[in-house]
Amino acid sequence: MKTINEHIKQNSFVHVYLLYGKEQQAVRIYRNKLLKALLGTDSLDELKQDMNFSLFVGTPFDVSSAIEIASSYPFFAEKRVILIENSKAFSAENAGLAKCIRELPETNYVIFTEEEISSKKGLFEAIKEVGYVCEINEQPQGFIEGWIIKELSFSGKRISRTALDTLLNRTGMDMMRIKNEMDKLIAYKGEDTDIKVDDVLALVSENPQNQVFKMVDAMSEKKVDLAMQFYSDLLELKVAPQKILSLIERQMRILYQVKDLRSKGFSTNAIADSVKGIKYVNKLVNQASKFSMKEITDCMNDCVDLNLKSRTGALTDRMAVELIIVKYSQRSSTK
Repeated sequence: MKTINEHIKQNSFVHVYLLYGKEQQAVRIYRNKLLKALLGTDSLDELKQDMNFSLFVGTPFDVSSAIEIASSYPFFAEKRVILIENSKAFSAENAGLAKCIRELPETNYVIFTEEEISSKKGLFEAIKEVGYVCEINEQPQGFIEGWIIKELSFSGKRISRTALDTLLNRTGMDMMRIKNEMDKLIAYKGEDTDIKVDDVLALVSENPQNQVFKMVDAMSEKKVDLAMQFYSDLLELKVAPQKILSLIERQMRILYQVKDLRSKGFSTNAIADSVKGIKYVNKLVNQASKFSMKEITDCMNDCVDLNLKSRTGALTDRMAVELIIVKYSQRSSTK
């Protein structure tokens, strides 16, 4: 993504970009940056009126038309831009489109956006060869905070530091969810400029992963009743038991990494740098210290085993979660 920013800063672009990954909100942000830099606006409604802009969305994808347009020079303009979104064009080699990409006129630019890439041959290889490929997944917290502040300012809103922390604590780093919650907050505040902690608490529901953290924390403290209460809260939030089981397993995998690095003498800052996508490292170190490594590995294995049993009907999914909570809320002599 730094490469895209550098291209824009220098006003020097490659002729084809592929932006893909799980964080689709960030994909859209960088797509819009490219559109604005190339054509002066990122408004698709405005661009649709431009005869030198073409948009292909979804399937079925008309490959022949895309090749024809991409091979044609712009009409009384310096640039022609073709935007191709969620086309599934990377599910096959697409030799014809790959050839077109390699032979684009100097005036033409093609931007692909996808959520997943199922084949990294043919078309993908062509773009990598002559253009720029950027996989965009979970973004750093600093980037997300800056984006939130900027988006809210566009709507005439400000958010306090504590309200921002509370928002991220409840949503996690999922930018799509954050965008939805921001839209709710903007509508809720009306003419009022300032978004406060109470506004976030009133409108934004708790992030299931945060609830699971609290539940696992109660398990680490061997407080089975409290852990069961957090489990009940998750069910009230309409989180499926199998999802809860997978979140417990995810939390244990993080604790495994944290505990392993801690045992090797890593500082909290070094752990934060080594384990991708984690927050509140001190809390994780503290939580990991209350489980033995055997408990953590056994819990991960039990989560997988019980998930399979619940899927095959050997026991209910609710019972699977309850067994994990009860078993790992019991005291162990080894840490």
